[in-house]
Amino acid sequence: MNIFPSNEKGDDNMAYQINGLKDIHKLLMNERKIGGVIEVSTLRLRTGEVYPHAVITYIDLLGSSIYSIGFMTEAHQNIIVNINELGLLQEPKHKKIVELNNQAYKTTKTKEKIKYLKRLFEVNSDSLNPIFLEEARMIIEDIGLPAVKKEINTSIVYSENKIYSIA
Repeated sequence: MNIFPSNEKGDDNMAYQINGLKDIHKLLMNERKIGGVIEVSTLRLRTGEVYPHAVITYIDLLGSSIYSIGFMTEAHQNIIVNINELGLLQEPKHKKIVELNNQAYKTTKTKEKIKYLKRLFEVNSDSLNPIFLEEARMIIEDIGLPAVKKEINTSIVYSENKIYSIA
């Protein structure tokens, strides 16, 4: 089962359409279930500062009102700004981590996901239940199999020997 739906073009980019900050917030809140991150081609503040390939890391709400936004720049800076300081979010896209242009965030998030995946494998080493396998596959698809194979033996998840059971 592919957790990441293909878009109309049939490529591997995420298919979740982003129409506003509420959509971004919803995707961020469900990151563990759906994977991926939000990257914008350009983020511009009202002061004129421009950040190419910024990754939106969180959106703060007070009730139902958005009051601040956090993002990571390509220079590995974590920045939080009041929503009134935001001038432009150009081309926000929901992407797999492996597809990011922002190398600083890609490296950080890949390390974080590999650490989590190692722990997930450790906890589920004796029980290969379908929920574990689905979550492990989603994480591996998100960060890319080559990055995972450097750190973890994935033969449990991507078994080459098929197991058949007779009912």
